[in-house]
Amino acid sequence: MRRRAMIFLVMCLSVCGLSAMSCASSYSVPVRAMPAGATFDGLWYTNFGEMRIRQTADGRVSGTFAFRTGGEFEGEVVGGVMKFRWTQPGDFQVGRREVVGRGYLVISDDGLNMAGQWGYGDDYVGGGEWTGEKATEIYRR
Repeated sequence: MRRRAMIFLVMCLSVCGLSAMSCASSYSVPVRAMPAGATFDGLWYTNFGEMRIRQTADGRVSGTFAFRTGGEFEGEVVGGVMKFRWTQPGDFQVGRREVVGRGYLVISDDGLNMAGQWGYGDDYVGGGEWTGEKATEIYRR
């Protein structure tokens, strides 16, 4: 009897663990249409420093952000949402590993602001908010 109870407990814990893992990875990124005339392409001032985004006609994006030692990202635009994978390089001399994650940004109706989330590894959430304001022509140099 004791052995059956132990097997039942192990099975329950296994199922609960698998359920928790599938819930964590099942987060869905928001969906919205791209507002008329809006684009992610350009210079943005974000809570992670300047972010330079290059958006191609086929919806691919890539660029850099200036947080701490800087970083790079690449991804795609689907409607008014930019989904991306970001990387901050490591530095062997100071003992810092490379850090990677995912994120998404949703563009505002006027195309001048964006807001979203970021996470570590394959998670789009869990790291915090990422917000930005697009640089207008007078501020670009």
